[in-house]
Amino acid sequence: MKRTRVLFLAAIGVIAACSTTPSPPPVVVPEGESRYLIDPRIGWDRPLDPAADRRFDTAWRFIMAGDYERARSILSSLGQQAPDYVPVSLAEAAIDIRQERLEAARAIAERIAAGNPNYIPAAVYEAEIDVAQNQLRSAYERYRSLSALPNVPAIVAQRRAELQTRLFEQLYHSALGVPDAEAVQLLREALLVDPAASAARILLVQKLITLRTFEDARREIDPLLNSSAANRSDVQEALAEIEVGTGQYQNAIVRYELLSRNDPDGRYARRLEQVKEQYAAANMPPQFLRALQESSINRSDLAVLMYWKIASVRFAQDLATPPIAIDIGDVPGRDEIIRAITLGIFQVDPVNRQVNPYATVTTLSLARTAARVLTVRGASCARGVGSDPQTILAACRVTDPTAAGLDQPVSGAVASAVMDQVDRALK
Repeated sequence: MKRTRVLFLAAIGVIAACSTTPSPPPVVVPEGESRYLIDPRIGWDRPLDPAADRRFDTAWRFIMAGDYERARSILSSLGQQAPDYVPVSLAEAAIDIRQERLEAARAIAERIAAGNPNYIPAAVYEAEIDVAQNQLRSAYERYRSLSALPNVPAIVAQRRAELQTRLFEQLYHSALGVPDAEAVQLLREALLVDPAASAARILLVQKLITLRTFEDARREIDPLLNSSAANRSDVQEALAEIEVGTGQYQNAIVRYELLSRNDPDGRYARRLEQVKEQYAAANMPPQFLRALQESSINRSDLAVLMYWKIASVRFAQDLATPPIAIDIGDVPGRDEIIRAITLGIFQVDPVNRQVNPYATVTTLSLARTAARVLTVRGASCARGVGSDPQTILAACRVTDPTAAGLDQPVSGAVASAVMDQVDRALK
């Protein structure tokens, strides 16, 4: 009789226990970001007994179905029954993530990961919390580390590939709207994510060229030169600009000549002419290069530009003895000033014997000097048009610098361009 009673009470206990766990809902296939919250039981090597595992499975189904209240109730009971079963705590973190309680979820995941460094689901949850907080770089690095482990679920590799694309695009597009120095850093990071991204690499090279860090640019372009992209026009153009920046003008000229053969808008042909001019300038004496780079030139600079740009000035013959100027003894470009005095282009003051080599050249004085060169060197276009500088320049198709104002300072580049036109008018 006693044995019968014991059996009866045990049966009642089993029925009562079963009645506390609701029937599991239908299996729901998670969508969106939730599909990456893998089952916490994956990789945990100390499983529950079958009955408790079925209860956990029911709780997990409720989580996937969005019934978090029932899921928490079952997990709470399981936690009391098996306090050392870590997947129960991580399942709680899954609920927190789905309810956007991210800091609470992170605290759970980090604590579990710290105590169980090889437990894959905890690392996955940390990464997914990073994704939810738009910390794509951290999330990608976590997934990249996970991908190197053995026996990881296939979805880890899928997520890594997706995050690689998202992080690369984030870095690349951010680089498009920031200053060059910031863009370089972002593009370097993007290429660490996807080293084969040729668009990011050529943009990085272009930014480095703009910053005039040519050695870095040459190093970054190397992977493209060893790929099918080597003959692309943007790659060849970048390589030519690196060569210009490092003084390899002849190589750059050859590249631009090839590029200009298929150049519908003439852009490469224009750049070719500029490179040729730079090559010619690079072979000029230091005083010419200095004058060319000045933002505001003086009369000494103008004499230098005039001498080296205008063949009729440079190669003039049968020259008379020039009047003496006492203020050019240690002036850079002294010889060029003497040539301008000899040809009657610069006038020496008959009283103080000065030519004022350091006087600032303005647009008006440049126009007068250009007109005087055309006149004294016998340009046919300057004959019979009077002595007005603007009239002479117009007749010889030389750009009038006073169009920018009568008393504006003149850069070396502007003066050089005017001297080029004067040289053409004299030929």
